[in-house]
Amino acid sequence: MNKQKLMQLLKNDEGFKLDFKLKLSLDLDSEKKEFVKDVIAIANTPGGRGYIVFGVEDATRRIIGLEAIPEHIEERIQQVIANRATPPVPVRFDTIEVEGKVLGVVTIFKSMQVPHQMLQTGAFYIRRGSTTDKAGRHEVANMLQQYGMLSFENVPCRGSSLKDLDEKALCMKWGNPSDNNPEQLLLLSSLGIIATDYEREAYYPTYGGLLLFGKHPQDFIPQAIVEVSCNSQIIGIDGNILEMLKTFREQVSKLLPEAYPISGLVEVLTNAIIHRNYWNNAQYIQVVINKDYVRVTNPMSHEVYEGRQQRWRVNPWLYSRLLIMSQRQDNFHLGIGLEKTKELFKAAGGIKIESKRLEGVFEVTLPGTAVY
Repeated sequence: MNKQKLMQLLKNDEGFKLDFKLKLSLDLDSEKKEFVKDVIAIANTPGGRGYIVFGVEDATRRIIGLEAIPEHIEERIQQVIANRATPPVPVRFDTIEVEGKVLGVVTIFKSMQVPHQMLQTGAFYIRRGSTTDKAGRHEVANMLQQYGMLSFENVPCRGSSLKDLDEKALCMKWGNPSDNNPEQLLLLSSLGIIATDYEREAYYPTYGGLLLFGKHPQDFIPQAIVEVSCNSQIIGIDGNILEMLKTFREQVSKLLPEAYPISGLVEVLTNAIIHRNYWNNAQYIQVVINKDYVRVTNPMSHEVYEGRQQRWRVNPWLYSRLLIMSQRQDNFHLGIGLEKTKELFKAAGGIKIESKRLEGVFEVTLPGTAVY
């Protein structure tokens, strides 16, 4: 940390990765707890390094300065974090003089051990705008998936059975799982379509297997639906992924002008279905069609920082299976690609991509029907 960087931070408002504090004190247990909560929250929130600046009024950003720097403060900070956060969060402490006053800055480095947890309570914390809050269940699961510790698509759905898979769709590729052929079951298990419960000596479809080959995945994954709104008409689309994409194309063809580039809209929806955050069972994909815009909104973990979109594949297994299927099946194609989609709408004003982190959604806005 240097003075130039600190001056840049002081020009910004508090946010996901920046917090201002008036005082620095770690004497009381409550002070230690609140400090570590903020450190954990900033570390668990995507977006690179974070900072806590001490000696600044958070409301006005007026520089007050620290009256005294506690002795051996960096060692104490490291010790407090090590004793209260698991795994410990990597940080550094610097003091910098600004306008004749000393400020303290804790730099919270980007961690590859997310999610960090409060050791004493077991709670996980994240930043919601400029505040620190407990992470919800789906947010914790999403962090675990982001760092490769857990994957929704590979989790067995123990409330289902092999009978919930579409035998016809599977037979075309890998055979009928209900035949209980050991070699067939082993193949489907190795592909990640089903999972083995060795204790019960039973097989269950994975959530990814249900999304691809389920007869009606929404019986077990109710959030896996698409809602299409056009004027006063609302259409619900369900089924497995291939069925939903087919039904969506058929339905929007009736709602959009003949000249509208439907293949571009289908590509946006395909990306939404494949890459949405399925851990979030409180939100589903929405498509709004009107004369001013066509908007696809989905629960997602795309992040946009400083004008640059950073992206990791939320469901890599699902994407890879669909990619293979699109190469082997004449009646299914994964998509034309977002770059070609942008070209399709370029003359009509282009498309807008936006990550709304507070709402927990990712939006793609296309030109409305009036343009066509």
